[in-house]
Amino acid sequence: MLIILTGTPGTGKSAITAELVKLLPAATLDIKRLVERRKIYTKNRFGELEVNAKKLRKVLLAEINTRKDATLVLENHLLCEFGLPADFVFVLRTEPEVLRKRLAKRKYRKEKLGENLLAEMLDYCVVRAGENYAKMCEVDTSRGTVKFNAKRIAMAIKNKKKICDTVDYSDQLEKYLKPKKT
Repeated sequence: MLIILTGTPGTGKSAITAELVKLLPAATLDIKRLVERRKIYTKNRFGELEVNAKKLRKVLLAEINTRKDATLVLENHLLCEFGLPADFVFVLRTEPEVLRKRLAKRKYRKEKLGENLLAEMLDYCVVRAGENYAKMCEVDTSRGTVKFNAKRIAMAIKNKKKICDTVDYSDQLEKYLKPKKT
């Protein structure tokens, strides 16, 4: 079984995956380490890694094929960019103000923080995942602990029952885009 968690940076993918693999049980692949080991990236002018999504997909397909008998959980924001033979796809979502605080703790550059907030408000990962996967489900991680959210996802997988949340940040997007008075 292949389970995918994707979403904007800061939505809880890594933390929830760490809990989820204990609950199922399942294995996971460290995609960041895989990208670095296989050198599937270039560095931008800020020294940040920019991953080649086509190469990453090819490498992941090969890895998945070597683990056909295992339950495997993959998490990464880029997993919405291409399709994989997934049984479950969860797009993690977080309210913009909560996300801003999480990304600020990570010391994101102002531009990068703004790009990620805008991506979340524009439903970027949801739209891309919808284009690349037959079925996917949004999970709001704004509230509740990591363990709570991991349990919700684990129960959905075990019971083969959808747990989709309704997520709409259009009002926050409108405020974000409104010209500031000077």
